Amino acid sequence: MEEKNNMTAERSLEIITEQIERSRRVVAKDTGQSLYVAGLCTMAMAVVVALVNYLTASPMGNLLWFLLPVIIWIALRDIYKERTHAPVNLVGTLVAKTWQTFAVFTLGFFVVVIIWYSRAHRLAASSESVVITQVPLSPVIVLFMSMAVTITGHILKNNWLVWFGVVGGLVIAICQFAGIDAWLLMASGASGAMIGVLRECFYCLFIFLLALVGLTIPGLMLKRQ
Repeated sequence: MEEKNNMTAERSLEIITEQIERSRRVVAKDTGQSLYVAGLCTMAMAVVVALVNYLTASPMGNLLWFLLPVIIWIALRDIYKERTHAPVNLVGTLVAKTWQTFAVFTLGFFVVVIIWYSRAHRLAASSESVVITQVPLSPVIVLFMSMAVTITGHILKNNWLVWFGVVGGLVIAICQFAGIDAWLLMASGASGAMIGVLRECFYCLFIFLLALVGLTIPGLMLKRQ
């Protein structure tokens, strides 16, 4: 009788362990799916923004970034519409909150810069003594994204992801403040009128790479666990 009870207890422990492992895999796959979709959408938007900036010879394509959260939300809604949501998990919640915070800061900063430029140009039109301060919009957004990638790496315990975010952020800072990107463009023979546009395309390339390495690849790895 005692042996039977021990076997029952062992079997119960095995069942509980199996359920925990199954739930962990479901959560990992659900989190990976979200990262994967968000990464693909961000990569596609980076290409579109770069093309619009280049074809219009202006940074107006950056306004399309406002559509990215809506596109990601629609894509994830359609994917999960027919699926049962995974149970709440601390890792998945932290990853989601990290990128939601990134989106809030980025869109908020975007709005502040647009309002600032609009008001500064109106003041400049009425007074010649007004100096319009240039705000580095794209480098700051890429820096925010590098921080989100680094935090995601810490949460998922992926050291290579952490280092990629850190190195990517430092490279952007150096390129911006040292003017390396502008120097490379001038050395390649780009005209002065196109340097600003090409710099925006340059930062779109960084966003593409950050989305690929920081969202798409980790998402694919979690999906395959």
